[in-house]
Amino acid sequence: MPLQPSPSLSPLAPPSGVERCDEAGFTLVELMVALSGGLFLSMVVFALARDTTRFYQREGRLASATLAGMVGFERLKADIERAGYLSTPNIQADPLNRTTMASAPVGIQNLAAVRISPDLPSLTGNPAFALNASAGQPSAPDSILLSGSYAATDEFVVAEASDGQTITLQTQNGPMARLGYLATSDAVQQKALLDNVFGPAGQILRYKSTKTGMLFFGVIANVAGGPQPTITLASPIPVMSAGGAVTSGVNGYGNGDSVNVVNLVRYRVMDLRTSAQGAAWAPLFTASQGQGAVGESDRTELVRDQLAADGVTVVANTTELVAEYAVGLEFAVMGQIAAGAPTLALSVPTDSTFAAYTGPRLSGIRSVRVRFSVRSREADRSAGIAGGLFRFKVGANEWARVRTFQADVALPNQRSIRW
Repeated sequence: MPLQPSPSLSPLAPPSGVERCDEAGFTLVELMVALSGGLFLSMVVFALARDTTRFYQREGRLASATLAGMVGFERLKADIERAGYLSTPNIQADPLNRTTMASAPVGIQNLAAVRISPDLPSLTGNPAFALNASAGQPSAPDSILLSGSYAATDEFVVAEASDGQTITLQTQNGPMARLGYLATSDAVQQKALLDNVFGPAGQILRYKSTKTGMLFFGVIANVAGGPQPTITLASPIPVMSAGGAVTSGVNGYGNGDSVNVVNLVRYRVMDLRTSAQGAAWAPLFTASQGQGAVGESDRTELVRDQLAADGVTVVANTTELVAEYAVGLEFAVMGQIAAGAPTLALSVPTDSTFAAYTGPRLSGIRSVRVRFSVRSREADRSAGIAGGLFRFKVGANEWARVRTFQADVALPNQRSIRW
């Protein structure tokens, strides 16, 4: 008979005196160590994520400043390249000019394709620029005044200008068709179209005689639409008198001559926030300053505007903020110091030869070297870099990074000038 194992000797039964434990666990010490380690790990991950986010935000702001600066720089280059278009390289030396200069406003007397004014407007009173000067990094941006037909690309044909003051335009031609003048018969709409080119009052008009090639410049007082659109000048331009020289004024009735507007376009770095010209951007400045970024109260911008014929008055609604946080604008010119000189020389405002390009030799300028700098909105460095405008100081130990653009811009409208 086979033997049966005793229940008390079953291999599944626990040893005598030992209680069975159904579940495993951790001690309190183990739990505290695990929780503390997890907490420290979470803190490290949070700090890393915070710094990474801040890094990307700073780099994103710098990238935005770079892109905005590049867009503004391209706008500036395009306007410089167009300088002198349907204008004059230098009215004071232009052999074709027959304008009565003594009675002309300042803007006409100084009319030139390019005029560079070093260190204007003065920013020595701006706290940010004063702070950088005290840190051994002075900056004095220049300004540039360009003249040319920026509002249109056409010359408009004259029907009659016998008195030299009221100029009647022909309508059945390409320029008027491209303007949209022939698409409407409403005089109010036609005047609005003409105002887009020749308005508002106070701008410069260039009158060119097709018979002699002579040029006359006057100030626009009014424009009118209708079947016979007219441009009225503030003062008459010279008209050839009986028996006078054929080049002394408008020849005959002026039929077939041409006219176009000449715009005075100015670029400069300025504190637009505290200027009356910056009223349209007041909400932008207020919102930006409310975010607490250092240097917002002393910020400067690259501004484009247009001047009237007096050379002082800003034409209404022409002020544009081209690039925010601009901190540098410098120019140099390359041209011929003397008429007919075989070589070109590069000259900056600090050179003794630069003065030559503020007088008769303005017509000798062949290209303009532009250097433009913008800073990032946020200061993310605690020290500057000596030797150039690489960082811009906005606080006691706070520096913003700077991006600089440079190019040589040719002046195609002056390439054939020899006088």
